[in-house]
Amino acid sequence: MEDMVKLYDSAPVLCRKCLEIPINEQELAETLDRYLETLPDEIRVPPEIYEARLALCADCPHRLFYTCVKCGCYVQARAAKRANACPAEERAWDRFSD
Repeated sequence: MEDMVKLYDSAPVLCRKCLEIPINEQELAETLDRYLETLPDEIRVPPEIYEARLALCADCPHRLFYTCVKCGCYVQARAAKRANACPAEERAWDRFSD
């Protein structure tokens, strides 16, 4: 997991539910990492697709810190799952398949 692209250093982290209560960035990063490690292989995209999705999200105007403002998901969690698609009108992830 250490080799994968991470968006953790991009900006201060805010609570995605209210965007008013700051949460500890280190704690959120660790929680997201633990969550991603628990995803079963059958629902997780291959590492190269995950990295490509995150690279697109890193420059997306719909990303606010760790959160996709189109759907409210944490970008890392959404990008890791096969069944998920990019929620933006541009459907940026459609070019990737596994």
